[in-house]
Amino acid sequence: MEQGIWYRVAGYRPELRRHARIYRQRFRGRLTYVLQDRTSGRHHLCSPSAYYMMSLMDGSRTVAQIRDMACEAFPDEVIDQSEVTKLLAMLFRSDVMQGSLPADALELTERGDRQSRRNRFLRFLNPLAVRIPLLDPDDFLTATSPWLRFLFTRWAALVYLLIVGYAVVLAGAHWKELTENITDRVMVAENLLIMLCVFPFVKAIHELGHGYVVKHWGGEVHEIGIMFLVFIPVPYVDASAAAAYSGKWQRALVGAAGILVELWLASLALFVWLTVEEGILRACAYNVMLIGGVSTLFFNGNPLLRYDGYYVLQDILEIPNLGSRSTRYIAYQVKKRLLGILDLQSPAHSKTEARWMLFYGIASFLYRITVVAAIVLFVASQYFVVGVLLAIWASFLMLGLPLIKQALFLLRASALRGRRVRALSAVGGSLLLVALLLLAVPLPYNTLAEGVVWTPGEGAIHSASQGVVEEVYVSRGERVGDGAPLLRLYDPYLDTEVEVHLARVRELELRMDEQSVLDRVGARVVEEQLRQARADLEQALVYRRNLQITSAGSGELVLPRAADLPGKFVQRGEILGYVAGFDTPVVRVAVGQDVIEQVRNHTDSVEMRLVQRFAEVVPARVLHEVPSLSNMLPSPALSTRGGGKFLLDAADPQQRRVLESIFNLEVVPLEAWPVSKLGMRVYVKFSHGWEPVGWRLYRSVRRVLLRQLDV
Repeated sequence: MEQGIWYRVAGYRPELRRHARIYRQRFRGRLTYVLQDRTSGRHHLCSPSAYYMMSLMDGSRTVAQIRDMACEAFPDEVIDQSEVTKLLAMLFRSDVMQGSLPADALELTERGDRQSRRNRFLRFLNPLAVRIPLLDPDDFLTATSPWLRFLFTRWAALVYLLIVGYAVVLAGAHWKELTENITDRVMVAENLLIMLCVFPFVKAIHELGHGYVVKHWGGEVHEIGIMFLVFIPVPYVDASAAAAYSGKWQRALVGAAGILVELWLASLALFVWLTVEEGILRACAYNVMLIGGVSTLFFNGNPLLRYDGYYVLQDILEIPNLGSRSTRYIAYQVKKRLLGILDLQSPAHSKTEARWMLFYGIASFLYRITVVAAIVLFVASQYFVVGVLLAIWASFLMLGLPLIKQALFLLRASALRGRRVRALSAVGGSLLLVALLLLAVPLPYNTLAEGVVWTPGEGAIHSASQGVVEEVYVSRGERVGDGAPLLRLYDPYLDTEVEVHLARVRELELRMDEQSVLDRVGARVVEEQLRQARADLEQALVYRRNLQITSAGSGELVLPRAADLPGKFVQRGEILGYVAGFDTPVVRVAVGQDVIEQVRNHTDSVEMRLVQRFAEVVPARVLHEVPSLSNMLPSPALSTRGGGKFLLDAADPQQRRVLESIFNLEVVPLEAWPVSKLGMRVYVKFSHGWEPVGWRLYRSVRRVLLRQLDV
C-alpha cells in the first residue's frame, strides 16, 4: 500500500506556505525542529532529516529528488519511502502546503483524516479526555496583556509566594474545620448549585493565566475550552505556541500558569472563608478553595494525568510528547521482546529517556485506573445506577478497547507475517502464566499488625473507693509483692457516713426489740429495714477499708504521672496504675476491620517480635478478643503520630480515638519472653497458610465494594 502511494507522489513538487515557520530547539542536547503554522496555531516536532526535506520544498524539486538529497545528506539514517509519505500527509493535514496533491494520491490524506476523525471520536467518548472548545481569545489577550506586565516581575513573585505560603499555614491550622463532613457538605444540592455558578469564573481566570503567559513571550492563543474528567471539569487552553519557545522554563511556566492562578485564588478564598460569617459568600469561598486547591493539585496539577502538570513535567525533563512516546516505548518493548519483531526503532533517544518513558507509561496507566475507580466508587455511593453505567463505560474504554485493538493487531498485522504463530503462542503463554501465578500458585499469606506490651487485666491497680490520695507508700518502678500496700486515700465524709449507718443500725435494733413484743407485723417491717441498714453499714466499712489500695499481684509498679498523685481526687473504679508481671506479659494488638475475619477464623500460627529485639521471634497465641468494634487504641503509639498506621480523631484529647473502628486482641507468648517495661512496640504476624494472590485481591475488592456500596 505504501509503495503504491509512493509512486503517485514521487513526481509531485511540494511547496510550503509562507506562513509556516520552523524553529530550532535542543532537547537533552539533541537537535529538534518545531514546525509552526501561524494560521491554525498548530505545532509539530520534526527530526533534522525531516527539517532538511521541508527546507527543500520550494516547488522546484520533486518528492523523489528531495528524498534522494536527504539520503545523501544523512547517510547514517534510513529514510524510507513510508517516512516521506507520512511527512507529506502531516504537512497537508496541518495546512502548511501550497496547492493540493494529485487526484490519485488523495488517499494519503484521506486515510489520515479518517484516523484523525476516529481519534477525535474516541477522545470524546473517553471520560478522561472530553474536550469542548469555547472561543478564540487571541485578540482580547493581545489588547489587555500590556496592563498585566507587572505580574511578571520578581516583586510579584515574592508577594505570590508570601500569600500562598501563609494560606498553606492557615489551612493546616484549620484542617479539621475544612475537611469535616466534606462529602455531605459538597454533595448537597444547594452546594452543587453554588459550585456550578462559581466554577466558570475560576476556570475563566485559569485559562487567562495560560493565555497571558503565552502572550508575554510573543505567542498566540487561538483556542480555549474545558475538558471533563468524568463529571469533574478541568481547564485546557491551546497553548501550543509555547512549543516554539527556546527556554524549557518558559514552556514549563506556560503549563504551570493555570495551576499558579488557581492556587492564588484558593488562598484568597481561604482568607475570606476564615473572615466572614456563615452565608452565601462563605459558601462561595469554600467552593473556590475546593476547585482551586483540591481539583488543581490532584487532577490538573498531577503529571500522571495529561493536563497542565503533565506538560510542565515533559518540558522540565525535555522529553516532548512524553505520554504518547511512553506508550509507544512500552509497545516497542513488547513487540521486540515478546512478539519477536526486531526491525523496529525505539521511540527513546537515550537510556535516560527510556527509563523515564518506562516509568511514566506504567505509573500513569495505573494512576488513571486508580483515579477512575475512585471516582466511580464515589459517584456510585451517591447515585448507584449512574456509577454502574460509568464503571462499564470506563472499563470498556480503558481496558476493553485497548485489548480489542491488540487482539486485532495479533490477528491481522502485516508485521507479524511469518511469525504470527509464535506471537500468538507467546501472548497466550504469557497470559496463561499470569493466570497461573494469580490463581493457582500458592504463596505465604500473612497479616501484619502492631501492638504494645501490657500487663494482664488482674495487674491493674483499681481504686475501690473514692477519695483524695493522701500517701503513696512505694515508688514507681519498685518491685512489690501480692497484697502489698501501695497508696492510701482520704475521704472525710466516709467516717461520717459509717457513723450515720451505725447509728441507724442501733436505732433499728432498739425498735426491733420494742416491736417484737408489741406488734409482730410491725416487727417484720423493722426487721427488713434493719437488714438493709446493716448492708449499708457493711458497704461503707468496705469502702473505708479500701481506702488503702493494695497490690493484686507481684511485679513491678507502674504509676503514670506518679508525681501528680498526692492530693489528687480519685473516682471509684479508676485505674491508677499497674503491677506489671513481666514474666507473663500480654500484648494488646489493634487489628483493622478489613483483616479481622482472616485473623479470627483462618490463623494457623502467631509470631511476635519486639522492636528492641527484632531478630528474636517468639511464638504466641490469641488469648482473648474484644467481641465488639472499638474506636479506642490500646496505646497512642499505634497511631500515625506514634509511628503506627491508624489515623487519630483530632478532637480526642487523649490521642487514642481513631477515625475508623478497630478490633482489639490480647496475644500472649507460648514461651518465656522477658520484657523490661510496658508500652514497648511489638510486631505481630498472623500466619494464614498458603494462598494464591488472586483470591486475596478478589476479597480486597469485595471488601471495598461492601464498605463503599454495601453490595
